[in-house]
Order: sequence, then C-alpha cells, then structure tokens
Amino acid sequence: MNRRRHLILAGAAGLVLAAAFLWWAFLAPAGHVFRLYDRERDQVVLAVPVRAGDRLSLEIEHSFEHIPWYEYYTVTGDYQFNLDAIAVAGYGAGIPAEMDVPTRIEDGLVWMEEINSRFPRFSWITSDKYMKGFTLNDKEIFDFRSLPDASRIRGEIIQKRGYLTNDGS
Repeated sequence: MNRRRHLILAGAAGLVLAAAFLWWAFLAPAGHVFRLYDRERDQVVLAVPVRAGDRLSLEIEHSFEHIPWYEYYTVTGDYQFNLDAIAVAGYGAGIPAEMDVPTRIEDGLVWMEEINSRFPRFSWITSDKYMKGFTLNDKEIFDFRSLPDASRIRGEIIQKRGYLTNDGS
C-alpha cells in the first residue's frame, strides 16, 4: 500500500511539474514585443522586445516637398505610442504649421515638441522611396525600403506569451 501511495504522489508531482513547465513555456507573460505586421501577406516582418520608456523614431522623406521628416515616439506605461516630437526641414504641404506646441529651428530642421499624441498602433501603406529607417533607442531596426511598395503594415506592441515561443507570437 505504501508503494502504491508513493507512485501516485510521484505521478501527481510529475503532472504538476509538467503543467508548470507548459504554462511557463507557452502561456506565462514574458514581456512585450514591438512588431511590424504585413496585413496583406499575413506575416510578421519585424519583432523586437520593448519596454516602457523605449524611444522609437521614424525617418520619412516628404513625398511632395522632398525634405526630411522625423517622428519621435516613446513607449508608454500601457504600451502605446506617444508622439513626442517631429522635426521637418521646412513647412509645406501636409506639414503641421500651427500646432500649439514649443517650436524651434535647429540644424535646418523645424522641431515641434511636447506634442503628446497617443496611438495604440500604427497603420501604414509604405513607400519604397519615401519611408526610410525605423529606430529603437537610436539603433536602426528596420528599413521600410526593404518592403514592396505600398505594403499594408501595422505596427503594434503585443504581450509575448511563453518563454519558449517566438517573438512574432
């Protein structure tokens, strides 16, 4: 009888350990991931870990004025995107000229700061000519020119589940 009870207890302990491992491997909250998702091709084209406070920036060339345009974002505590500032090499078609935010000119760029607009996600139709680099904490992580022109891309932050799953989950 004692041996049978030991076998049952060992089996139960093994099941508990297996369940704990499976939860850790595939279900446990495991941080957040910024990903670019191609909506037409149904595939993740970029996935990188992010934390609240991380800085993202996007480099664009204005399609009509042909001047540089930079957007600067911070990842918020609730994992959205806060537009902190934009820097543009002038004013022209489509460039916000009358924003009620601190504005300065530096190194040939018009800086509009303290914008504080929040976005839960980005939805872009890309340009292989005018959308350029995307950086995370001053390190380039993606070049939009590597995508086919007019790709329908969604940028979002998702909570990664499981420590053994891939970052594109």
